[in-house]
Amino acid sequence: MSWQWEKLSDCLERRYVSGERVTVAQFRIREGCVVPRHSHPQEQISVVLQGLLEFEVGGRRFTATAGDVVVIPPGVEHEAKALTDVVVVDAFSPPRSDWASGQDSYLRR
Repeated sequence: MSWQWEKLSDCLERRYVSGERVTVAQFRIREGCVVPRHSHPQEQISVVLQGLLEFEVGGRRFTATAGDVVVIPPGVEHEAKALTDVVVVDAFSPPRSDWASGQDSYLRR
């Protein structure tokens, strides 16, 4: 997988690479963009590099800012809304095979 930017919607871009046991992704999210509620079997660790990102994880709502780290357990429903322009890095284990196979329609609007 190449490390190229992919436009998922008018407000969301992603680039990612997968290894044997992990997928690492970087997202650029425009202010006001919502990553809709979803869940997946992977554990997710998100690091906000820039901006303010409002999360709802398992029914708990909070705001993360640059330098904050969020851990999302496998199978837990979550969503995110960009309160400003945001750059975030996410790590997923095991790898996101659904992305590689194009089964990520919830991100593509």
